[in-house]
Amino acid sequence: MQVKFRNRASSQRGFTLVAAVFLITILFLLSAYLINVRVQQEAGVTLDMLGTRAYAAARSGTEWGIYNSLRNNTCAASTALALGGSLSGFTVTVTCARSPYNEAGTTVNMDTIVTLACNNAVCPPASPGANYVERQVTVTVGQ
Repeated sequence: MQVKFRNRASSQRGFTLVAAVFLITILFLLSAYLINVRVQQEAGVTLDMLGTRAYAAARSGTEWGIYNSLRNNTCAASTALALGGSLSGFTVTVTCARSPYNEAGTTVNMDTIVTLACNNAVCPPASPGANYVERQVTVTVGQ
C-alpha cells in the first residue's frame, strides 16, 4: 500500500487571488461612495449660491417697492423687474397692496410689499427643475 502525501503549498493555491479580488472590490465601493459624497456636496454648494442670489434679487425688488411707496407715493399692484449683473437670470415680481388706516384723524397708508424672486421665467413654475430656487420677502411700510 502506497500513501500519497499532498503538498501543503498546492492545496492553498489561489488564496492570494481571492484576497486581491476582495481588496479591489472594497476599494471600488469606497471610491464610489466618496465620488457620490463629492457630487452631493457640489450640488449643495450650487443650490446655496443660487439661494443667496435669489435672496439678493428679492431684496432688490423689495427696496424698489419701498422707494416707490415712500418717495413716489405709489403702490403698483404687480410689477416685473429686470435685473442685471449676476442677478440677470432671476425673475423678480413685486406686488403691493395699500390699506389706508385712520390714526387719530390722520390717514396713514400701509403698503404691504411682497417680492418673489426665482431663477426661472415663471415663478413658481409648473415643474421646477433640479436647480430651482425661490425666495420671497415681505415688508410693510407706513406713511
